Amino acid sequence: MRNARRGFLLAVMASGILAASAPGMLGTAAAAVWARHDRSGSAAPGVVLVNRPASSVCVGHTFTVGVWFQQASGGSRAYRIAISGPRHRRFFYRYGRAPLRHWRFWKVRAGRMGKYRIIYSGHRPGSATWTRFGVTTRARRC
Repeated sequence: MRNARRGFLLAVMASGILAASAPGMLGTAAAAVWARHDRSGSAAPGVVLVNRPASSVCVGHTFTVGVWFQQASGGSRAYRIAISGPRHRRFFYRYGRAPLRHWRFWKVRAGRMGKYRIIYSGHRPGSATWTRFGVTTRARRC
């Protein structure tokens, strides 16, 4: 996972499949997809695509988080994004319904050296419970 251009990272999470691509693929921001896992082993299309920020940034620079709704899936558009900094306090929180036609991005400044924990939450198709996906971005001295 250190090399951001290696391709797709597949991870099994809870009772579903989570697919995340590395940043910089196809010239656009990377995305993680919530998808339902059937007993037959095939994955249903995801509902809310989320931007996977860079794994490492310089202190004082920004990293990007964002959401977009995959309209063909027909599930819930609800999302939550929470970011806590090196002091383990949440300083960024957004929620709402993901847009249908374009990505909604936010640039977050890494003001201190350390780990920034990004938690995306969304609903799987047919479920009312929130599913969480966590990513860590490290801010380092450059």
